[in-house]
Amino acid sequence: MSKRFKSQDYFRYPKLRTKWRRPKGRQSKLRKRKGGSGLQAAIGYGTKNAERNKVDGMRFSIVRSLGDLEHAQVAIIISRSLGAKKTQIIADKAKQMKLKILNAKKIRKSAQREQEIVTRKQVKKKEVKKTAETKEEKVETTKESNKEKKMGFHESVVPQLMKGKTKTYRMRDHGFRIGDVVKIENTQKGETIGHAKIINVERMPLSKIDLKDKGHYKTYEETGELIEAFKRHYPEKNVTPETEVFIYTYEFTPEKTATEAEENKETA
Repeated sequence: MSKRFKSQDYFRYPKLRTKWRRPKGRQSKLRKRKGGSGLQAAIGYGTKNAERNKVDGMRFSIVRSLGDLEHAQVAIIISRSLGAKKTQIIADKAKQMKLKILNAKKIRKSAQREQEIVTRKQVKKKEVKKTAETKEEKVETTKESNKEKKMGFHESVVPQLMKGKTKTYRMRDHGFRIGDVVKIENTQKGETIGHAKIINVERMPLSKIDLKDKGHYKTYEETGELIEAFKRHYPEKNVTPETEVFIYTYEFTPEKTATEAEENKETA
């Protein structure tokens, strides 16, 4: 808005300071052109034709498309109605034609806007990728949780299971929790021999294990015997009395044989 023309009630409403508004209202002093109420924009106040489209004595053309550049001579003003992308295209073409751009501020804002768009797209792409990865992790976690847990025993230990062995000592954490039902396998033959429900999980050094615990079936006279037993199963590890082990207590249920299954069917 020109400094000469001020909207009615401009001092009361800050938003009216930006543009000229034609006065309205039956009792409007400005509309009635009463003295001291201000000036109205009207024909006659405009710039002379000879001075129009000039900045610092330099004649310019208003450019709204690439075609308008053909008629430009010295300087141009890029139309404010154009978006950031078209503004950049016209600015690049104008530089090639060695035309002066009088509203360079619009170009800077357009470049900034373009960079913001690129940054936003990159952030969005990362978010989409992260979301996809999170979904994949959830799927993998679900698969792992739904996957049946298992615990293997050496073929020589299988008869002990059948005779009442309810404890096992392990060097690594199998991730079992109380209440888990795990599949018991004969590691040499690769066959399932039954299932076990985990009753208790403990972790302690070898030196504190009860060597006479009959739940383990096999008992020991001293800690050295237990260490030697571990070294046979884990030859690559350095086993000492302070080595911590996991103790799993379970209830074992043997797998039914084909004969037993047939007998149950006949009984039923």
